[in-house]
Amino acid sequence: MNTRLASFLSVALHPLLMPTFLFVILFFLAPIPLGVEGLAPTFKWVVLGFVFIYTFAIPAYIIYMLKRWGIISSLNLSYLPERRIPYFLTAAIYAVLGYFLYNKNSSLFACAYILWSITLVILFVAIISLWWQISAHAAGIGGIIGALAGIMIKFGETGLFIPLLCSMVLAGYVLSARLQLNAHTPRQAWAGLILGIILSLQSVAYFF
Repeated sequence: MNTRLASFLSVALHPLLMPTFLFVILFFLAPIPLGVEGLAPTFKWVVLGFVFIYTFAIPAYIIYMLKRWGIISSLNLSYLPERRIPYFLTAAIYAVLGYFLYNKNSSLFACAYILWSITLVILFVAIISLWWQISAHAAGIGGIIGALAGIMIKFGETGLFIPLLCSMVLAGYVLSARLQLNAHTPRQAWAGLILGIILSLQSVAYFF
């Protein structure tokens, strides 16, 4: 893998985009476990819009402003001490969105649980980042793998098999990209992937 492709994949499969990707897949391929099968398509897109704004746009803007204020030196958060504030702030934003969805409509309870499981992954990444540079990219794609696998197995949602297979293939590309860019060691990349998978699987088993 060349550096240009690795950089593209790191942006296209950024951890902040993983919640939106996951919810799009579940809303349209496995709506029953999430309890959204009866929601109007327009309302689904409204919810997805909220998910995108709160899980990507707002955290990305905060990271940008932290760079403008000189609190962090790079948008890539490549320097370990600079990863802590953005990660903890992102976890807080995700938790608040989960609380909002939980109180907005009883049909969105499962969506809130999914968001809180993602929050848990980010929180663990933030805590580990206090002393070790675990891969957030790998944890993000690992979270999708764990969530899709858990829901597919628990609810028999065979329609998730292809997305699950694709996410596993993409995980290989993500790990390769992060290693190509020297952003992480193999141990840090694999640790992130395993962390995301395990926490997501456990969350599905516990919450659903």
